[in-house]
Amino acid sequence: MLSQKEITILKTLYNNLHTYVNSQEIASELKVSDRTARKYLSILREKISHNQAEIEAKQGQGYRLKILDEQRFETFYRHELQLVPTKNEITSIHEAKDRQYFILNSLFFSKDKLFMDDLANELFVSRSTISNDIVEVRKLLKPYDIEIKSKAGTGIYLSGSEQNNRHFIMNYFFMNRLQDNLYTFSNYVDFLEGISIEEIVIIVLDECRESQLGLSDFIIYNLVLHIGLAVKRIQAGFEIQVVPTHEFPQEAKEYQTALKIIRRLEETLHIAFPEEEATYIAMHLRNKVTSKKIFEKSTYTETQVKNQLIAALAKIDQQTGFALQQDTILIDGLLIHLTPLLTRLQNQTSIENPLLEDIKQKYGHLLALTIDNLSTMPVFQEYTITESEWAYITIHVTAAVERFFNSQKARVMVICATGLGSSQMLRIRLEHELGSKIIIEQVSSYYEISEELLEGIDLIISSIHLPNVIYSIPIVHVSVFLDDQDIQAINHELSKLKNNQNNIPLELREDGNEEQQTEKLIRQVMKPELFFRLSEQSEKEAVLNVLINKMNELESHDISSTLAKQLKLRESYSTVAFSPYLAVPHPIEPVTERAYVSIVVAPEGIYWDEEHPNIQLVFLMSPDYKNQTELEKISHWLVPIIENDTLRKKLVHCQNYDEFLSVFIEHHEKN
Repeated sequence: MLSQKEITILKTLYNNLHTYVNSQEIASELKVSDRTARKYLSILREKISHNQAEIEAKQGQGYRLKILDEQRFETFYRHELQLVPTKNEITSIHEAKDRQYFILNSLFFSKDKLFMDDLANELFVSRSTISNDIVEVRKLLKPYDIEIKSKAGTGIYLSGSEQNNRHFIMNYFFMNRLQDNLYTFSNYVDFLEGISIEEIVIIVLDECRESQLGLSDFIIYNLVLHIGLAVKRIQAGFEIQVVPTHEFPQEAKEYQTALKIIRRLEETLHIAFPEEEATYIAMHLRNKVTSKKIFEKSTYTETQVKNQLIAALAKIDQQTGFALQQDTILIDGLLIHLTPLLTRLQNQTSIENPLLEDIKQKYGHLLALTIDNLSTMPVFQEYTITESEWAYITIHVTAAVERFFNSQKARVMVICATGLGSSQMLRIRLEHELGSKIIIEQVSSYYEISEELLEGIDLIISSIHLPNVIYSIPIVHVSVFLDDQDIQAINHELSKLKNNQNNIPLELREDGNEEQQTEKLIRQVMKPELFFRLSEQSEKEAVLNVLINKMNELESHDISSTLAKQLKLRESYSTVAFSPYLAVPHPIEPVTERAYVSIVVAPEGIYWDEEHPNIQLVFLMSPDYKNQTELEKISHWLVPIIENDTLRKKLVHCQNYDEFLSVFIEHHEKN
């Protein structure tokens, strides 16, 4: 017998037999996380396999029901839909967390009365299960001096100071759950430098709650981003052109709330907003109503525009390998953004973007992709859209790409003896060294390990010796200081976690033996134009500048300053000179579209620092930001240069690129 959630998934797939449904859509239907939805899909796949059906999964598209024997499956399907599962049939750790989030979201953001029986019916669980969830919710609220109370005819409600309510909302909805919400605000730290996002969130929450506007955290995130960008525009001296105020009724609650938000922002940030900015904020606060009116003036319905958007994102996916068309957060965010954008286009106005140059420099490739593909949407054909407006849309795309890369990273738990100071030190080192490959989900002591905490963890990194198998999760034992040997061990385990076939670029997927593929990888990243032989003594800064500029010429956008900062930041933690003669500078975070290794041969020596005044070989390693090329293999091949002085001398005496690669590859093949 299927649970209610499994029945919901099966119905969804059955109603879409000829199309794929992605896990985000299923998660939305179930009101659970994407990870939990995939868990239910896995369980359902096994159950229906005994009834002549299977769930087909296709990379980049989602899931589809495939019926093998129609008569037998139809009998099973009708039988399951007629059965009513018991209330306590669908309990799990993840569901409990999802239910608690739902309850807290309703308590803090909904204007409707909340009753236990209604929650039980809506979440398909028993009243006793909801009571248990409330107990857990009370534990979450207790440190903030917030209580859950109940009253006949009123239901359950919160009792606590508004300051404590704000504090909890900030931490629970906007800090602790950034991975699950619309934006990871850290994406915008560079863009919104000097602007306190937390302060804007508090002001928005204060005024919306005071006006009893029931907003979801999704809407609040969009609004906070809009305000942050508006502040940036004003600070940069841009004039904000707005829609005429008669487009929005000034007596409306949303408009009056927007005015209050602006007044508080002016007092806090010491800037002057044009009063018309309230129009845009009010449009966010009443997005659904406003959206309907805007699309009434358009040739296309909102549904048609959504389909156009998905088709445009699909084209980007085909070019890049991203999964933007599956990102419901991106799609919903862009649809909300389209409301004020279409308003401006319909009124033949636009806003300048003070971030345009930053976006061009740091995300020029994404800006170009956005313009090339979204500009073909039929809804935009009658308008001229400025580059500044496209840059605003690119911010949404940038966040989606970051989410995509995060989804490819390994989920890691860090364990130390106590889980306190030493584990935090280890965490910082791991984030500096491997931040592009891992997400640290949990820092814990050995005594806190539980099946619940380990759910979804791909790798355990521990400073104490643990049993070799903990719930079948690989473990790497490291020092709290995380030396190079530790990093190599972690990279080794990470490489095993990857699907190597999917992570190797297309040009390396041809048939051939390992030696041939190795040579292809070496030649792919060690390009002739990135090889330099110096005939005289030099210094580190001059050498690095040459390498950075040459690498910059191979990129589609300017990465020189970003790469230089990253190299400097990396060396501030520890030296990148690994022997008296070898230096391997590299950025902490990937900044280039492709993976590169620049090589400098300097027989007369390079002054690196006081301890390394005679570096003769430099390998500047720049991994690609898609993490597709296994550049760590090159790192392993550099180790013999440290240990084998004969090899080092051979490489130093090489006169050109071909000779150098011949020696390098020959040594690797022999070993």
